[in-house]
Amino acid sequence: MVPPRNVVKIAVQMRDAIPQLIQLDQAKPLAAVLKEVCDAWSLPHSERYALQFADGHRRYITENNRTEIKNGSILCLSTAPDLEAERLLRGLQSESCEGRREALQHLVLLAPDMTFTREVISRDGLQRLGSIIEDGDDLGEVLALALRAFLELMEHGVVSWETLSIPFVRKVVCYVNMNLMDASVQPLALGLLESVTLSSPALGQLVKSEVPLDRLLVHLQVMNQQLQTKAMALLTALLQGASAAERKHMLDYLWQRNLRQFIYKHIIHSAAPLGDEMAHHLYVLQALTLGLLEPRMRTPLDPYSQEQREQLQALRQAAFEPEGESLGTGLSADRRRSLCAREFRKLGFSNSNPAQDLERVPPGLLALDNMLYFSRHAPSAYSRFVLENSSREDKHECPFARSSIQLTVLLCELLHVGEPCSETAQDFSPMFFGQDQSFHELFCVSIQLLNKTWKEMRATQEDFDKVTQVVREQLARTLALKPSSLELFRTKVNALTYGEVLRLRQTERLHQEGTLAPPILELREKLKPELMGLIRQQRLLRLCEGTLFRKISSRRRQDKLWFCCLSPNHKVLQYGDVEEGVGPPTPESLPEQLPVANIRALLTGKDCPHVREKGSGKQNKDVCELAFSVSYDHGEEEAYLNFVAPSKREMG
Repeated sequence: MVPPRNVVKIAVQMRDAIPQLIQLDQAKPLAAVLKEVCDAWSLPHSERYALQFADGHRRYITENNRTEIKNGSILCLSTAPDLEAERLLRGLQSESCEGRREALQHLVLLAPDMTFTREVISRDGLQRLGSIIEDGDDLGEVLALALRAFLELMEHGVVSWETLSIPFVRKVVCYVNMNLMDASVQPLALGLLESVTLSSPALGQLVKSEVPLDRLLVHLQVMNQQLQTKAMALLTALLQGASAAERKHMLDYLWQRNLRQFIYKHIIHSAAPLGDEMAHHLYVLQALTLGLLEPRMRTPLDPYSQEQREQLQALRQAAFEPEGESLGTGLSADRRRSLCAREFRKLGFSNSNPAQDLERVPPGLLALDNMLYFSRHAPSAYSRFVLENSSREDKHECPFARSSIQLTVLLCELLHVGEPCSETAQDFSPMFFGQDQSFHELFCVSIQLLNKTWKEMRATQEDFDKVTQVVREQLARTLALKPSSLELFRTKVNALTYGEVLRLRQTERLHQEGTLAPPILELREKLKPELMGLIRQQRLLRLCEGTLFRKISSRRRQDKLWFCCLSPNHKVLQYGDVEEGVGPPTPESLPEQLPVANIRALLTGKDCPHVREKGSGKQNKDVCELAFSVSYDHGEEEAYLNFVAPSKREMG
């Protein structure tokens, strides 16, 4: 006889007892189910017990999540969460160090469970853990466990980070600043301060004032990847919370202390593979550093500024006046102005008054900065560019100033200058950390590339937009290769000639046209059933292989991973948390299950609940593009399993 749909066959375990095989009626109250289980083992006071999933994080079963129990699930009978919370919190007050350590170990294991967390917090568990952390009687394993338990409990968002006391935060700062400290303590202390900094501006200022940048540099130089990652996480959190002026001061100091060189040699080119979390923080550091260019990019040239007028004259003189000579000695003022205007035209400005060209925002004064940098750091290349083109009479001259202004706009777009940091991106450029003044140096390579491409295209002024489109493509394709140094970038981008760009375009066009040709379309229609079957099979195999996803909270980018895959029989999605650096788990080891039959719909982008919760700001654009959700029946209600894909390729 087939059991009713709301009845599942499960096993219930208890230590030192023979397991029970029962049929669980999901319509029966959980308290009644517990009483039957306890009666079978002759256990009085069933209200003192609870059921947990036997694997994974041993989550407590409640009326809200009981629908996750499926045929074949294994549960265990354990102490009720309120009593377990009381027992463990009493253990924290044990006079025995071993007793406190054992209580903390169990607390860390159960803290990921929301039901247990609420019981601990309602009994002032956070305050008791805070006392252990503030007292600092044991600077070893007990302190590390207390910090880990505190972090796990706070991650649920039941209590705001802003409620933490100043003495508590100062004590955690002390652990970060200590020289002799257990290796397991400092990464946890750094992680806690990162959460505080990102969640509370006031406490973030306290952390900024009491954790010296030099101390974070010391942690970064320790050859411990976990410590390096957490130190970099706190560093980027402090930079993000700083004002524009403070951020510039901090970054200038870090660069003076050779942080860039250290990152390039010992983190990017370390023997150990770069973790996803560190890649994200390097992306943030790169974005914040490039963001220092934004004020110049958004400021037009001031025609009344003596300094800016002198910079323009310096640009002209470097091209047309040999050292020691001055323009038109003995000439009248009108004649000198006429010669200056003519030379600015030769320099490639569209107007005789160059200030008018630089009123465009963006790139504003950043274009002038780039031109001056090129003229001063590559004077031979600058003079050759300007004189070679200003002496041509065949309408094929490449205008230096106009090209520089447009190229600066293009580089700002490609490098996302002035855009908010993404919460998930890891797209940093290694060569950024391999070179001082990387943006200006990149401009120097790119402006010479533009001149080279101009000549290859035999372009005239009417072809200006076509040339800049080709140069954008050359730069974008080469940046996508992530060259490790500026020299490698120069080599690769110069090898991508105009002819090579045309060949790549033609190949891509032929591929597109070939797939749309009538004979191909006819053949595709005939093969479509077989192809669809193969595609379905391939996608099912990929789903069975599974994917690692990163958890994203509303407060900050978390460093936790979870794994989801389709079961071999294609009937359930299996998922659960995993540790970073550990290989993909087996489906059997994943504690959570979602029957495919319960799935209602697949949502993407702005329709996803976790995207709607985060708002529609520019900062969340990348999350929106990578977000998808599975909606499913959860009892009488609709629930969601929310994802953020690792990349656009995985999303596709």
